[in-house]
Amino acid sequence: MRFITVSILALAAILSAYSADAQRIPGQYAIDELPVIPIDTLPADRAGRRLVINSNGTWGYMYDDLSDLASYAGFRDHWDTTSVFAYRDFSYDAMPEVLELEIVDSLWRFASPVVGKVYSPYGRRRRSNHNGVDVPKPVGTPIYAAFDGKVRYSRYNTGGYGYMVILRHPNELESWYGHLCRLAVGSGDYVKAGQIIGYVGNTGRSRGSHLHFELRYRDQTFDPEFLVDFEHGKLRYKVFPLEKSYLDIHSHASEILQEFDDDWAIGSLLAEAGDSVAIRAAIAQQKAIDDAGRTVVKESAAVYHTVKSGDILGRIAIRYGTTVDRICKLNNISRNSILRLGQRLRVR
Repeated sequence: MRFITVSILALAAILSAYSADAQRIPGQYAIDELPVIPIDTLPADRAGRRLVINSNGTWGYMYDDLSDLASYAGFRDHWDTTSVFAYRDFSYDAMPEVLELEIVDSLWRFASPVVGKVYSPYGRRRRSNHNGVDVPKPVGTPIYAAFDGKVRYSRYNTGGYGYMVILRHPNELESWYGHLCRLAVGSGDYVKAGQIIGYVGNTGRSRGSHLHFELRYRDQTFDPEFLVDFEHGKLRYKVFPLEKSYLDIHSHASEILQEFDDDWAIGSLLAEAGDSVAIRAAIAQQKAIDDAGRTVVKESAAVYHTVKSGDILGRIAIRYGTTVDRICKLNNISRNSILRLGQRLRVR
């Protein structure tokens, strides 16, 4: 009890310091932007679960045994272990304009599936969409679960993914991992972030060893790089505003993986050659593909955003596919600058 009392006093002191700053600069701190330092754990309402109190005033559950999540409806409803798509009856029109998704809610709940540069990003490719990102890695590189969850699908996929794992997470997101050489989990297994679920391979419709990674909400994709910085292995947001406009409504129209041979040639070159000349050549080739097959926004074509109620720099950056640092540089402001209603920000 004495330890709990001291922890609560420490929490009060930390929040008081942030409150003083917030009074000097209104709106500077959002709850999900404050540092998260665990200061105490308390027994929860059932065995295998603890309540974690964080320094920014938030709290969440830590599960010693993830099977304690078995009662979660998302691990029962629309549960299909034989098909990649599980939400065939979901209507895109029923999706709210913005859905606030809690991505992490306690300690150690995210791990980058692999760490490396994305050489084939999410986006349009000629007449279709590349529904994920591709990170070249040597065959046999371990792949880690991005978040805590339950394995819905773990098998060989004949639609182009090869050996594949699909994890469903408590916030209803699913993470998809394709082209594996070997599976390390089975359908129905509970996994924790950072647990090995398989190994990088070259199976399915693939011409070079790499991880094909997707994030989906009810079968519909959005850009994984909104959430994950693969090059540095970091999570970008603790709470993510998933906007309806981010979803690709055609991404669950077919079970055939939309992949492109030129992208795989680049992945193979990077993963197998490994020298700087080859890497430079691959980058130049990727740029040529992007320029020819996708809409490229020129730096000279300025794009502006008018600040509305509820806007924050992070949300604006996501909407326009840019970064907070880039917006700050274009407008000569800092991350802590106060946004005014009606203010016109250059975003590109």
